[in-house]
Amino acid sequence: MTPAIIIWFILLTPLAGFGISILLGKRNNALSGWIATGLSGLNLLLTIWLTQQIDIPSHFTFSWFNLGNSSISFGFLLDANAIMMLLLVNFIAILVQLFSIDYMHEDTAQYRYFGFIQLFVFSMLGIILTDNLLCMYAFWELVGLSSYLLIGFWYTKDSAVKAAKKAFLVNRVGDLGFLLGIFLVYYFWGNFSFLSLGNHPSQITPEWATLTGILLFCGCMGKSAQFPLHTWLPDAMEGPTPVSALIHAATMVAAGIFLLARIQPVFTDTAYIVIATIGCITMLLGSIYAIFQTDIKKTLAYSTISQLGLMLIGLGTATSLFHLLTHAFFKAGLFLAAGSVIHALHHAGHNQHFDAQDMRLMGGLRKKLPFTFIVFVIFAAALAGLPLFSGFLSKDAILANLYQMAELNPYFNWIGGFTFIGIVMTAFYMSRQVWLVFMGELRNEAIQANYIHEGSIKIKFPLALLAILSFGMIFSTNPFHAGHSWFWHVINPDFILAENHWIGYASIACVVLGIGLGYISRNIIFDNKVPTFDKLYDLVWVQPTLLLAQGLQYFDKQVIDQTVNSLANVQVIMAKIVMWFDSRWIDGVPNALASLTGIIGKITRSVQGGKVQLYVVAALMGLISLIVFIIY
Repeated sequence: MTPAIIIWFILLTPLAGFGISILLGKRNNALSGWIATGLSGLNLLLTIWLTQQIDIPSHFTFSWFNLGNSSISFGFLLDANAIMMLLLVNFIAILVQLFSIDYMHEDTAQYRYFGFIQLFVFSMLGIILTDNLLCMYAFWELVGLSSYLLIGFWYTKDSAVKAAKKAFLVNRVGDLGFLLGIFLVYYFWGNFSFLSLGNHPSQITPEWATLTGILLFCGCMGKSAQFPLHTWLPDAMEGPTPVSALIHAATMVAAGIFLLARIQPVFTDTAYIVIATIGCITMLLGSIYAIFQTDIKKTLAYSTISQLGLMLIGLGTATSLFHLLTHAFFKAGLFLAAGSVIHALHHAGHNQHFDAQDMRLMGGLRKKLPFTFIVFVIFAAALAGLPLFSGFLSKDAILANLYQMAELNPYFNWIGGFTFIGIVMTAFYMSRQVWLVFMGELRNEAIQANYIHEGSIKIKFPLALLAILSFGMIFSTNPFHAGHSWFWHVINPDFILAENHWIGYASIACVVLGIGLGYISRNIIFDNKVPTFDKLYDLVWVQPTLLLAQGLQYFDKQVIDQTVNSLANVQVIMAKIVMWFDSRWIDGVPNALASLTGIIGKITRSVQGGKVQLYVVAALMGLISLIVFIIY
């Protein structure tokens, strides 16, 4: 079996899983989960086998169609980044689907749920494997479709339908900029290939290069929920909790960061400043929002927004992908652990009406869910960036790279300062979440603590495995320094991470400060809204958009429609004039001639009546008339 065939198998296996799950239908509802999980396991094995069969990087290309004098190809680009993402997506998909078998076991539409997940994985694998922007855009839109189907999976809930629509439409805004950027790449580079982006076209100016990079970056802003296109991601929590783990760890939001790494050669210094600024704003706003949430999943959703902003601060370098990798494990773990909590509370109070995601109705769960409590603390420690955990390594790597760039541009010193503030807030809201959910006493009067219990091994195994992968020793022989990580040698051997020991000390101090502040405010439950920014966002974005829409509607109705209607009326009048002229003259003259001909015909026909006597009389009269004419 050739490597190209293996790659086709890897790409099409989840698509086959989608088809099989849908065809199985409700009659084989429970079977679809095991089949989907098995196919993801097969895909992971195929990916591992592929790494042994090919040299990295490898490029496979196939002719697709011709565009003018240019030939457009469909190809696969397998470099270290793609291999890492293939392993990550398939691995997280296996754990999420295994977890879902137990989590969704009472749902009557499991076949549809697992089918949509397989379609989601297929779309993400297409983004990872493709070698050009045009094909990536096709899979990019399939990812948007898949997320729409999964976020709105419980379509009988109005909130889920609205959340799915919001995610789909907000992403269309970013995708429009992405598409315009793709057009500019084709205009200046003459093709869509990622491999050609490193060649700087002679005809492109710095201004056009900056614009091209920023437009391509718009795709990342949408998929990775960056300011101001970040508002869809918290609402996406309306979907099943395992879906949230998949979206936040390995698929949709990860697609934007992967795109950032793919198109990095396009970015100018100005584009880097824009990207870092957007990332910094998003990181801080996500952290602020997370502090004020009372929903366990929305806290984690805003945390994801913040962490994606941090990845943007890595500017698409190897440090961004390093944090993407570590974040995938502990964020998937956090969502699945939250799902374990929700699952336990939901079943304990099955006949009671309460919000199983409201942290104000939790507390004391460490006693009834000790396993979930332990893994949740591990995941939270990794997210906060405590030493010995993976998040500490990847966050410090981003900071080290950032301050290395600050030697060339002092602006990045400001970004670094705000990043440390973000670290304090991350530790703050995560320590408060741990306390609200697990510490103290149960604050939910709707259920009895005795009814709360842990899930099955299908829930515990993914959590345990992800907890192990959240420790720093998995990624570095020295868990206190990111520079010793194997990651750099595998992903980018040429990348050199600067050693700044003070960054590690400052990071630890920020985490300790955040945890201390979280402990002090542990009994304070904030409102779940941030009025200041809500009003600002409404004033700056929503109201102007509505006013513009109303203005366009008025212009369309009063100007465009009226002009069209007036032209239509003029045409009607002209048509009536033409009809009158046609009926009176064009048709009238021939009709009059025809009538005259008919009259003459009648006269002449009466002479030729067929009677001999009349013929003789007529001949006689004619002869007499001729004689008279000659004589006179």
